Amino acid sequence: MSYSPPHHGTGMGSSDVSSPTGLGSGLGSVLTPQNVSEANNFAKDRVAEFQQNVHQGNWSLRFLALLGGLSMVIVSVLGFVSHVVYLHWISALFELYTLALGALIIILEYGRQLSFFKGVESSLYKNALFLKYVWGRGVLYFVAGTLQISQRDMVSVVVGLYVCVVAVTFVVVGQRTARKLGELRRSAITPRQLQERFAVCDVESKGSLSIAQFQTLTNDLGMELTRNEVETAFLQLDFESQGRLRYEAVQKWWDEEATVPDDFQGGAIA
Repeated sequence: MSYSPPHHGTGMGSSDVSSPTGLGSGLGSVLTPQNVSEANNFAKDRVAEFQQNVHQGNWSLRFLALLGGLSMVIVSVLGFVSHVVYLHWISALFELYTLALGALIIILEYGRQLSFFKGVESSLYKNALFLKYVWGRGVLYFVAGTLQISQRDMVSVVVGLYVCVVAVTFVVVGQRTARKLGELRRSAITPRQLQERFAVCDVESKGSLSIAQFQTLTNDLGMELTRNEVETAFLQLDFESQGRLRYEAVQKWWDEEATVPDDFQGGAIA
């Protein structure tokens, strides 16, 4: 009589195989060739932007925020590992908070350039309306900076102070830009003239402007804006968060009745 050994633990073996497989498929959905290519291009663009900022000496406000977010992420990861090793659980928890806030800063400033972050960015705008305003971002970044400072080690204090300075700059620049846009809206320029000048600046006939073309438009309209003010105004008018400004968005802003004082708006971002 032949004997067949019982197959003990079949369910267990199946479960063991499925877990790493599920993890692998989850990572695979993130590390797709398209996402990897986007991340690679994003890194190259940011290096080029950094070199441009150094060369010109005129730093982009959003890039300064990106540096703050990256610094918070790096410092928080290292701090978390250190606190776990020494069993400082409360401090480790705070490091997770600052890590999340650092990642949030990165997503808010550059999430639209990475497709796997676009859904997160849209959800943030939907559930936290104050982030549509430059002053709102400034308030969030200030909270993030103070929380980083609360970790009390030297590196965290330096990073936290830097983020707080960037946060205050966001609020100041946002309010100043909102006032200048309000003055333009109340000027003698007609919608027809605005449309004509928009079309002239749209040299590629795409029906939308890049931020460089938008700067040309603001110059043509007689606005004296700094680089950071141009950047803030562009974000305020780019309602679809597509990275290009359509005339319909400008027309909508131009025609709407301001229900909130310009000093308070600080630059709305859609």
